[in-house]
Amino acid sequence: MAKTATYCSECYNKVGRVEDAVVKAAEASGKTPMTGQGTCCKCNKATIVVYYEG
Repeated sequence: MAKTATYCSECYNKVGRVEDAVVKAAEASGKTPMTGQGTCCKCNKATIVVYYEG
């Protein structure tokens, strides 16, 4: 199953929810954000990341 780009919580709020059309569409359709261990696509920090299942 595809998933959206992964963002750390800081980049998710600053970039993902503002600039990422796929994240905005997932939020608008009422999908629940998922979290997991990963690497942020924006700042490359290895941490807990936020994403949506596609």
